[in-house]
Amino acid sequence: MTWTIARKEILSNLSSYKFFVVFLLTVLLTAASFFIMHRDFMQRTADFQIIRPKPGEPIALLPPNPMAVFAKGLEDAMTRSFEIDAYGITVRAGQSSGNIIYAFFPAPDFLYIVRVVLSLVALLFGFDQVSRERERGTLKLILGSSVSRARVLFGKWLGNFLSLAVPFLLVTHLGTAFLLLDPNVHFSAGRLGRLALILGLSLLYMSFFLTLGILISTLTKRSASSIVVLLFIWTLLVFVIPNLGTLLARQFVSVPSVRALSERRRQTWTREVLLSLKGGDWAGHMRAINDDNDRMEEDYRGKFERLVRLSRDINRVSPAAGFLDAVSEIAGTGIGEESRLKREVVRYKNSIIDKVIANRAISNKSAEYPAFHYVPRSLAEIFAQGALFNMAWLVFFNIISFALAFWAFIRYDVR
Repeated sequence: MTWTIARKEILSNLSSYKFFVVFLLTVLLTAASFFIMHRDFMQRTADFQIIRPKPGEPIALLPPNPMAVFAKGLEDAMTRSFEIDAYGITVRAGQSSGNIIYAFFPAPDFLYIVRVVLSLVALLFGFDQVSRERERGTLKLILGSSVSRARVLFGKWLGNFLSLAVPFLLVTHLGTAFLLLDPNVHFSAGRLGRLALILGLSLLYMSFFLTLGILISTLTKRSASSIVVLLFIWTLLVFVIPNLGTLLARQFVSVPSVRALSERRRQTWTREVLLSLKGGDWAGHMRAINDDNDRMEEDYRGKFERLVRLSRDINRVSPAAGFLDAVSEIAGTGIGEESRLKREVVRYKNSIIDKVIANRAISNKSAEYPAFHYVPRSLAEIFAQGALFNMAWLVFFNIISFALAFWAFIRYDVR
C-alpha cells in the first residue's frame, strides 16, 4: 500500500505543471552552474600555467582544485601565491576567475544551487501534501479505508522524494559527464568517491526540507498558511542563522586584522635590520625576525580557529550551515583545508629560512630551494575534524522532523 501511495504521488507530480516548471528550473540552473564554474576552473588553470614557480624558486602555489566546480569555498584563498622572502611570507593574488561578478554575489556553484534553490524546491513539493488533501476532501477518503496513517505519510514522502531525487541525480550525472569530457579536468577515484558523498549529502539535505514541508502541512489547515510559515522558516535556516552565528561569534572572539599583522612584520624587520647594521650576529637577527613572525602567525591562527569553532557551534542549529561546512570540507575547499595549507606554508617557510641562514644566501638570486609539496587531508581526517558530526547532525534533523510530522499526522483532524 505504501508503494501504491508513492506511485500516486509520482504520477500526480508528473501530470502537474509544478513538476515541469521545477524540473526545467533545476536543469537550467544546474547546467548554468556547471558551465560557469567550468569556465572559472579553466581560467584558473591558464593562470596557474603562467605563474607556476620554476624549479628552485621559494614559492608555494597549489594548482586549481577541480572539486571547486562543485563547492568553490575558499578556493580563492588557497590558490594564492605564497612567496618566501626576507619579510617571511608575501601573499600574491595568484589564480583568479577574472569574473568581477563574484565580488558582489556568491559563486553559482553546485553547492549554492542545492543549498538555496533546491531546498526551496523541496519545500514546494511538501508544503501542501496534507493540507491540500484535506481541502479537497480526499484525505478523509484515504484514511477512511484500512490503510494506516503511517503508510500514508511515508508513501507521500517517498513519492515526492523520488520525484525530486531522480531528476536531480540525472541532471547532475549529465553535468559531471560533460566536465569529464575536458582532459584538463581530472577526477581521480578518490575525487569521484568524494563527489558521490557530496551527492548523498545533497539528497539528505533536500530530504530534510521536504520533510519539513510535510511537517508544517500537518500543523496547518490551509495550504496558503503552510507556504507562508515555510518561507519564513526557510529564510531563517538558509540565510539568517548562518550569518547571525558568525556575527555573534565575532563579539566573543577578537581576531586581529591581516593589515595589522603585515604592519607588525615590517616593524619587526626594520628593527632587526637596524640592529644588525650596528653590529651583531646576522643569523641571530634573521632567526629573531622568523620567530617573531611565527609567534604572530600562531596567535592569529589560534584566535581565528577559536572564532571558527564558536561560529560552527552556533550555526549548527541550521542544517544549511552544517551542509555547507561538510560539503566544502569534503571537496577540499573548506576552512579546515585552508588552515592545514597555511600551516604547511609556514613549515615550508621555516625550512627556507634555515637554508638561508645556513648559507647566508638571502641576496643570492641563483640559490635553489626545495619545491613546495602539499598533501590534502584524507577523508578520515576530514571526518575526524568535524565533517562526520555535521553529517550525523543532518541525519538527526531528518529523523526528528519526520518523527514530528508523524506525531502531528496521527493527531491531524481531517474534517
